[in-house]
Amino acid sequence: MKKISIVIPLYNAENYIVKCLDSIKNQTYRDFEVIVINDKSKDNSWNILNDYVAENLNIDFKIVNNEVNLGLSKTRNRGMELGTGDYILFMDNDDILGDEFSLQHFIDKTENDPDIVLGKTRFLLNDAPKESNYHKLKNKKETYRDKEILDGFFSGEWAVTAWNKLYKTDFLRNNHLKFLDDLLHEDELWAFETAVAAKKINFLEEETYVYYSLSNPNSMTATVGLKNIEHYFITLTKKLEMSKERGLYSKSRLAENYLKNFANFSILSNVCKMNFGIFKSFYLRIGKEFEKNFPKKDLFLLNPFLAYYLYKMKFDKDFFLYGKFPKYVNPLLKI
Repeated sequence: MKKISIVIPLYNAENYIVKCLDSIKNQTYRDFEVIVINDKSKDNSWNILNDYVAENLNIDFKIVNNEVNLGLSKTRNRGMELGTGDYILFMDNDDILGDEFSLQHFIDKTENDPDIVLGKTRFLLNDAPKESNYHKLKNKKETYRDKEILDGFFSGEWAVTAWNKLYKTDFLRNNHLKFLDDLLHEDELWAFETAVAAKKINFLEEETYVYYSLSNPNSMTATVGLKNIEHYFITLTKKLEMSKERGLYSKSRLAENYLKNFANFSILSNVCKMNFGIFKSFYLRIGKEFEKNFPKKDLFLLNPFLAYYLYKMKFDKDFFLYGKFPKYVNPLLKI
């Protein structure tokens, strides 16, 4: 039997955590442990968790109460350190497993010893089923190896989420893979690092996870501020450094486009809607990072004033020239 360590960071989920844990309790595959780490919740989550554990003594629980709020990255890392399983599965505290066979589906797909197994996701918006192209698996066969993994990842064939992926524990530890401390949008860098390190990944045909999303205009994903963008920039620098170190430009023809697109769509598409000083700062910093790591590519080297208005034409819907002259704008921006 192969043991699964299910790692769940808990934070202000008093209305969801029981449903999450029930979906695990009902699994037909039983060789698992559940590691729940309360990250200083301000609601009744911790008490609800303790009551649940007391009522389900047949489940192998490890529960931890952080003394201070550590954030998602440190909390997940702590969960990985506590795990004793052959595999690690991350869950968000407000999501559930797809059905009672989810863990069995994952384990069935480990027979050829993959580093990662990816499941399909059911996406719900305000409890209603919704098509999400981002969360769809777009793999072309059941198993990818080596360069196929990089090409698939750079092409966006799976979502950059930590959850709904079964990771071989030895793979994570041998490659010293951890979430970067105190980083927003930490899954972006984690997905990149795990894809670069993996030698073999498998894809499931079955839905193994239900992701719940609430329509909230004030949420982090809906409101992109300077702190978010600064953390995207940190992520970009890490990706560029690793790409240079691993020679990814030569290993995958798609690496350059992936890195350019991350800079353009995650950072510059947002800062062009702010004032010129903010845009100029990020544009120059991005240019320096690309020049430092890939000096012969000549990327992000336009005059910042010209670049500012070109990006506004491309991405700022409130700009009076938005969407104009794309056949001139796109080549200049190399998009």
